[in-house]
Amino acid sequence: MNNSVIMTTNKLTKILSCVATLGIATAMATPAQAINLNPSPVTLGTNGNGFVNSKIAFENGTFGVQIEGSFYDSVELGDQLFSDFSFGGDVGVGDTLRFILNQDVWTVNFREENSLGVANGTLEYTVKIVAVSTPPLVFDTIRFDTDISGPGGSTNYLATKQVFTLDNKQLINLKSTNGSDDFGSILSFNASPIKVVDTFTSGDNGKSLLQSSTNSFTQDLDPPSSIPEPGTILGLLTVGGLGLVSRFKKQK
Repeated sequence: MNNSVIMTTNKLTKILSCVATLGIATAMATPAQAINLNPSPVTLGTNGNGFVNSKIAFENGTFGVQIEGSFYDSVELGDQLFSDFSFGGDVGVGDTLRFILNQDVWTVNFREENSLGVANGTLEYTVKIVAVSTPPLVFDTIRFDTDISGPGGSTNYLATKQVFTLDNKQLINLKSTNGSDDFGSILSFNASPIKVVDTFTSGDNGKSLLQSSTNSFTQDLDPPSSIPEPGTILGLLTVGGLGLVSRFKKQK
């Protein structure tokens, strides 16, 4: 009788233990379900343009963006995928990232939302062209611009944009001083994906602050070395024509 009671008690203890374990496992799994590891695809209009507003977010050890209450680790906008976000300094959770596609120009706009502005900080992400084409598409023009606030006539702020390959080969280094614009082309590097590192630095101990930054990207076909330039084509046609004339004369 006592043995039966002990066995029943042991079985009940095991069942309760399993239920408790399952409850703990479920509770641990619940936060992870809030993270959507698939990209958030931006709906494009009939003209191929589109945009989405997001907030910088950090969940379960992962940087990403929050769009309409859902967390995403990447954003897909037309042909380009933005991912592997990283933030530092005064750039962080709650600040705005706006992704825009307009007339074949991709733009990432950062705006500080938590204080009077960014004294010092970093913004990093990876961009990959996901469209499949022959020849392949690669990145072309990179443009960098900032909006700075500071003492009238004495603003002192430097922002830099460095673009790398994924194996850390630097492709371009752009500078925006006191809100100036800078741009260049990386078409000759035939690069995709690329890593983008923006660094924001106040030169007067936070009197000058960054309010927003704008990063724009264009893409083009991998330089088609097998396709001659128009002038070359004309030259080839001319040479070809001369050859035909020469052969025609010989035949006569």
